[in-house]
Formats: sequence, structure tokens, C-alpha cells
Amino acid sequence: MPSRAFSRLEREAILHRYYETLDARRAVMERQDYDAAAALLKTARRIKEDYFQHIPRVIVSCCPFDGKPLVRTFDPFGLDGLWWKPDQNPQELPACPHICVVRGAVHFRGLPPRGGHFQALPGPEVPHIIPRLLEYPGMVAVVSQLEMECGYAAYPIAYFAERRPPVAELTADWPRDTYSYETETGELGWTTPNDPWDFDLRPWLQAGKIRWCDPDSDRTSLSDAPPDQCPYVDLPGLRERMMVKGDVSWTAGLPEGEDLDPCD
Repeated sequence: MPSRAFSRLEREAILHRYYETLDARRAVMERQDYDAAAALLKTARRIKEDYFQHIPRVIVSCCPFDGKPLVRTFDPFGLDGLWWKPDQNPQELPACPHICVVRGAVHFRGLPPRGGHFQALPGPEVPHIIPRLLEYPGMVAVVSQLEMECGYAAYPIAYFAERRPPVAELTADWPRDTYSYETETGELGWTTPNDPWDFDLRPWLQAGKIRWCDPDSDRTSLSDAPPDQCPYVDLPGLRERMMVKGDVSWTAGLPEGEDLDPCD
């Protein structure tokens, strides 16, 4: 059973200990004290495990096929949390068989974008979809909204399918930058996702390929309003990939669909 989620102050203390330990490790590495460095690395790993053990688990979406809420880890306190580090792989609770992947966006609402010691990839500021995924038969994207403690708004975009496509045809969860998978035959693979995005939600709504949870809801049910009343259409905000590290942020254009070499 998941542990009690940390508070903002408890999270800050965990992150402080984590980076303090990494700084100490770098110092002893400079002195070539490799035994001390190894011990500090183990300590840092334990602190990171403590972070992920106590990270909040929240309802982010609702399955359009069986109505079951989707619970995922999420750090609502800021982009400096380790959950936002692109190479992390937090352990998630079991979910319904229809969930395929969760993507997302973060709107800064005019506040300064602030991150941590790493380059976070929160996405654009407004909801969007990946056409390649929605073209699969029976695939539906569900858009929802999470209020973040730091004042930002997060938009999870969960993809569900009556019958999930082959795992190799899916993509990385938000906010990861690589996608690792294992097929039913045990074949391992990984890619750097670069699927084009579509910000025009109207045609997909009219086609029944997008559903949504109301922004002020608990995300345990889908809205039954008609497509033309979707609150996530034409929201103002940046429509590019956002990068955030410390107090510096920048845009990196849009994914264009070309294959990327993960080793580049």
C-alpha cells in the first residue's frame, strides 16, 4: 500500500538532503576518495527512493470504456521535483487494461517558469494530441486538469484503447524523454519520441476521439457535455516544447516526426 504523501516542507527537506549528498560526493570524488563516494551515492539513492515512496498519487483521468479512475504519481509542488526529471521511471499502481500512455502540458499562468538542477520537459502550455496514436482503432484521448501547488495548471492527456496497440507502437509517458519497452516475446526496445502534435482539438472532438474531465472536477468521471462545449479548446499559451532548468526557460520548437537516434 502506498505510503503517506509528503507535504511541501517534507518534500523540500528530501530534495535538500538529496542534492547536499550529491554535492558531498562530488567533493570526495575530487579527492579521489572512491569508497566515500560510493557510500554517498548509496545514500543519495536511498533519499531518492524516499522521495518516490512518498510522492503524491492522484487521480489524473478516467477510462472512457470502464469508468475506472486512473491514479498516477505526480509532483504538484514544482518542476524541481525528481518526478519531473526526464530519465526517471516511477512505479505506478496497477491500472485498467485500457490505459496506453499519459502525456501532458503545463501552463505557467504568467508566473516565472522555475525548475531544478536538471532540464525538465513539461511540454507545451496547452492541451494537444498525438494524431498517430488517435488513428488507432478504438483509441480515445481524455484531457483533464490538475492544479499545481506552485500556481501552474497541468493538463494530463491520457490515451485509452478498447484493445491496446502493440507496446512498441506506443510512446513515452509525460514528462519522460525516452521510451523503453518489452514486447510479449521478450524483445527489448527504446526510442526517442518525436511524434508531431496537433493543437486543433475540434475535429477530434467531433469524431469522438477526445473526451474530457471538467477542470473543476475530481476526474473520476467524464463530462457528458457536447463536443462544442469542451473547455480545453483554443486555450491561450505557448504551443512549443518548453525546457526549464533552474530559473531559465526556453522553447525548442515542435516535434516534426523524424526518427531520432537515442544515442545522438
